[in-house]
Amino acid sequence: MSVVLDTVRADARIRVGSTDQRKIVFRTGVLGSLLGSIAIAAVIVAPNAAAGPPDAARLAGCDFGREVSTYDHAHDLDGYFERVLDRSTGAFHAEFTESRDALAAAMRQAEVRSTAENITCGVVSGDFLSADVLVTLTQIRSNANAPEPQRLNMAINVRLTNVWGRWLVHELDSPLLK
Repeated sequence: MSVVLDTVRADARIRVGSTDQRKIVFRTGVLGSLLGSIAIAAVIVAPNAAAGPPDAARLAGCDFGREVSTYDHAHDLDGYFERVLDRSTGAFHAEFTESRDALAAAMRQAEVRSTAENITCGVVSGDFLSADVLVTLTQIRSNANAPEPQRLNMAINVRLTNVWGRWLVHELDSPLLK
């Protein structure tokens, strides 16, 4: 009888042990599947979440379009150059800095004035490091040869770079500049 009891006890221990092992294997499988699903979802969603630049890039493009298009030969021309340079970097910043004196002299001689209205901006492409923004505006300008203000509808493509959290223009392109 003792042999039978020992056999039944051993058999019960094997069954209990294998049931616990099955539960562990099952739980590990469920956990692995859950983690795998989360990883796949992250890979699928992450590129879409980072596909577009933040709204700050669009706003910086609009701000730059307003600043580069608003100037007055008789009022704070140095401030105009500082505002444009403060909003730029790279090649544009270097070229604008280099031509600043000649451009200021020409602006004073021609007695130019300009303001910007109806500014709209939209992101063409980009990510969290760089963005292309299309700026459309109406520029109202006058000079010594045409003292009556003239309206000019413009489209400017500005390429911005995120420099330590600030969106700065590194390239400006417009059909009117060609």
